[in-house]
Amino acid sequence: MQRPHPHPRPRRELQKHHVDGPTAESLTTKAADEGTHLTFYPAYAFKASATWLKWVKLTCLDIHTVLQRHEKYSQVTTSIAVEGNDPHARQRDPPLLLFYLNHPVQFVQVIGVVVTLEDYFEKFWLFKIDDSSGAVIDVTCPKPEEKQGELGARPSNPGTRRATETVKQQLDPRSKSRPKFHPASGEDGEATEEEQLQDTLSLLDIGTTVQAKGTLTTFRSTRQLSLLRLDILPTTTHEMALIASRTQFLSSTLSRPWVLTREEQRKLRDEAQHERADDIERAKKRKTRETKRRDREERHRQIIEKEYEKEEIQRQKEGQEARKWGEVLKGPRRKRMKSLD
Repeated sequence: MQRPHPHPRPRRELQKHHVDGPTAESLTTKAADEGTHLTFYPAYAFKASATWLKWVKLTCLDIHTVLQRHEKYSQVTTSIAVEGNDPHARQRDPPLLLFYLNHPVQFVQVIGVVVTLEDYFEKFWLFKIDDSSGAVIDVTCPKPEEKQGELGARPSNPGTRRATETVKQQLDPRSKSRPKFHPASGEDGEATEEEQLQDTLSLLDIGTTVQAKGTLTTFRSTRQLSLLRLDILPTTTHEMALIASRTQFLSSTLSRPWVLTREEQRKLRDEAQHERADDIERAKKRKTRETKRRDREERHRQIIEKEYEKEEIQRQKEGQEARKWGEVLKGPRRKRMKSLD
């Protein structure tokens, strides 16, 4: 006798109640789903994006998986590489231009904990940040060239060097309130941005919670953060405030495609054309100045050559006259010498 199949029990759908809105994971999944229905605007419109000139708050997982390149902009680079104002110009590869949905991203910031620190390299700093998103990211920063010679005087063990510096700071009660003096600083002893970055890097240790800002590059097919700014977060309150700000920006901006109206596109196109016309006009003026400078130098060269030729002819005449008078003066002396013989 065949036994009837029991009816399957209906599954209970578990609903997650979010007090503060959707989570970052759901927004990231939504961003990946909407990636096939996006409009990518020309490069001249990037300046109208809310992410172009902003430190975009992202997780390590978003940097490795959500940010994507676009074939249309394979030859378009970031504003740092175009303007040539990269403070870390010693980088081998130019910064990457990536897209979150269709938002152009060139500057990012990551909040997390330093899990590895390899400071024994002579030319650059290297450490990993873990923000509990399911991925970690390597952070690199070149060391100043003038300080590389001082590395030999430091202890070979990085842990010993950091422990020694910590003990010195604890023994000196004035070390926290007394600012550091840099020879290259101004009269007030204020450190430059690069020096402040190097000072902050020297204070890093495993377990330190940091806020790292920079551009993205690729090393062995893996994305890494090229450090431009670094802040050590003193308390968990600061960390949670930054994470809340990151979630808010993800919900308000990154999770929605970037949309420009036709009027905005036309205005940006006109501005780009005017800027291009201005660049062409400046190039023409620069070329005209160079042409005038070369013509002026050529005129001065010809004048100098003519003056030199005149002076050379005058020197030859004076030389001939001097030899002639020499012969006249030597005549009586020769006669006396012959009479004596």
